[in-house]
Amino acid sequence: MLALSVCLSHLGEVSGTSAFLPLKHYFYSGVAVDCFFVVSGFLIFRSYERSSGILSYFNKRIRRIYPAYLTVVILAAFLLPLLLSTTELFFSSEWIRYLTVNLAFLNFLQPDLPGIFTTNPLQVINPPLWTIKIEVMFYASVPLIFLLMRDRKKWIVLSLLYAASIAYSMILLHFYSSSGQQIYLILAKQLPGQLAFFLGGGAIYLYFAFFQKQCLKLLIPSLIFLLCKGHTFVPGLYPLALAITVISFATYFSYLGNWGKFGDISYGVYIYHFPIIQMFTAFDLFRGHPWQTFFLLLFTIICTSAFSYHCIERPFLRKSSHYRKAEELSTP
Repeated sequence: MLALSVCLSHLGEVSGTSAFLPLKHYFYSGVAVDCFFVVSGFLIFRSYERSSGILSYFNKRIRRIYPAYLTVVILAAFLLPLLLSTTELFFSSEWIRYLTVNLAFLNFLQPDLPGIFTTNPLQVINPPLWTIKIEVMFYASVPLIFLLMRDRKKWIVLSLLYAASIAYSMILLHFYSSSGQQIYLILAKQLPGQLAFFLGGGAIYLYFAFFQKQCLKLLIPSLIFLLCKGHTFVPGLYPLALAITVISFATYFSYLGNWGKFGDISYGVYIYHFPIIQMFTAFDLFRGHPWQTFFLLLFTIICTSAFSYHCIERPFLRKSSHYRKAEELSTP
């Protein structure tokens, strides 16, 4: 649901099709990404706690995230010049730089290629990959967070890190509002600023028994806070309220997890949707019948993501992975 909402929020701006522009009023990619970080915090804290050691932990993280990431970057580097008749790009300095920095999770250093998508409203190839860099940094931070919690009360460490993350974001957003310089807004969305969402999910995992007992009491004020746009007045509570809401949804509607038996396509939808929309736009497929093409686009994205999971991602997962175990679930 979150991955598809990101896709739909991008569709109008990326394609430049007026029929799709209203979608951004119903689907907001920023909130969806914040929710991703919450879910990630819950699952990654669990992954680390259940790992036999730090090497096992990093091995699992690489197996889950890198095969599909490697695939989407390499496919973009090789297929796009072929399909868009710009084969002179191959092995040029820009092409090598694109491949190198994107494989190293540094998408922001080379987000486009000369001659690729030049007639599209946007020329960037796959900007959603910026969050993968932050995700990888989260992975690296978890052992340090657990080390800090070893001889101290967990809630104190989590609270201090959460407060530091909120302070970082608020200071940079203040600089942005007072100066108008875009760099402050970009920096506010990097690792320290996003850490509060990750910690929100991780904290709920660590105190999950308490959370389950108090779920409804925590959910109601959180929903009121979010629906009344309380983050406008108390921005520091937004990540926590969002974390409570997201994990409560997963707790109350746990049967939705049964979709896992068909495979997890959410990661694929997220990292493949943007270049697919760009390709549809480059070949002018939305002209004339945009909504008919819309369903073809969704079908293409979902099929690509399903193929990626079953043929590229799944073979690298351990049999003990919760993704593999989810496939064994049966509908109650």
